[in-house]
Amino acid sequence: MKRPKEFDKSSNVQSGIINFLHYILGMIFNFAIMVVVIFAVYFLTVEGFNFGTRLAGEMVATGEDYEMEFVLDQDTPATEFSIELEYHGIINNRHLFNLEVFLMGGVRVYEAGTYTLNRNMTNSQIRRVMRGAGGGIAPHEDITIPEGWTIVQMAEYFEYRGFFPAQEFIDVAHDIDTWRFMFSFLMGTPDRPNGLEGYLFPDTYQIPVNPSPGDIISRMLRQFDRVFNVDLRDAADDMGLTLDEVVIMASIIEMESRLAHERPMVSEVIHNRIATNMNLSMCSTVKYTMDDPPDRLSIAQTQVDTPFNTYVHAGLPVGPITNPGAAALSAAVNPTNHGYLFFVLYHFDTGEHFFSRTYGEHSAADARARARQ
Repeated sequence: MKRPKEFDKSSNVQSGIINFLHYILGMIFNFAIMVVVIFAVYFLTVEGFNFGTRLAGEMVATGEDYEMEFVLDQDTPATEFSIELEYHGIINNRHLFNLEVFLMGGVRVYEAGTYTLNRNMTNSQIRRVMRGAGGGIAPHEDITIPEGWTIVQMAEYFEYRGFFPAQEFIDVAHDIDTWRFMFSFLMGTPDRPNGLEGYLFPDTYQIPVNPSPGDIISRMLRQFDRVFNVDLRDAADDMGLTLDEVVIMASIIEMESRLAHERPMVSEVIHNRIATNMNLSMCSTVKYTMDDPPDRLSIAQTQVDTPFNTYVHAGLPVGPITNPGAAALSAAVNPTNHGYLFFVLYHFDTGEHFFSRTYGEHSAADARARARQ
């Protein structure tokens, strides 16, 4: 039976009204959901920020009322100085401190000068202090560490200056685990008895009055990281050398030659001997373990079995034998290419050497050198 047309029209109107109401209710529901989500995000953001602020304050400040003075002898990136802040307990987490400096727009490079900080400061308080100019340099100590000094020689010098007992410096410098945690470039350095030997960069430094061993060591390590820059790291990578291998080579180069133009040649001898499986046979590696080494070693002395003796053991010694300067580090990854395998001291006063490609040439050069002495 066919329905009347009036009934069909009424049904269509009702259906349209219902659809319209569904649409309106859907819009209201979606709007309500959006408001709830926005409110939730806002609430979580605010609470999260407040929680993060409280957490950062707790992690940066130790709560101990202890004031320290920091002397920066040159402009220092915040990421580097945060290592020293963490070491001295001014902050508990340098990564969190660096993140807040980045997010909150803090100073990225601190000017040379003197800064006084307290262990109970929050990170925002530390930022305010460091944001100001360093001003004049406060009372400080100047130290100059020559290229080629060992940890022991440095320790004796610091004791002579009246800073602290020599053994105290040696102990801190040998605690390589602590410094690995603070300086990532040390992560690949193996455990060995002479600790940070090779990485305490020789230079002139301004340090606080009455310094601790850590004050000095942290500055030396920061300077090493600056000097051993991207170019030197890339050159080492191209040669297939680790940082530690470069430092060991540089320490030998530092002790074997006093002349700038000879260092790349000494480097070549080291590289060529390793490539041809020859013992390095470097006198400096024997003298390193001697209390009072002579100018010229006897055959018996070259045969003393120590992990550093390259007459006895093939390859590089177990660690650096001194703390090399920039020229020696550069020479280690930039050897000459003359085919040299030998060298012998020719002139003791000037430090000049004869360099040779064959053992026959070396023997003749050695005879000439001995005739001069």
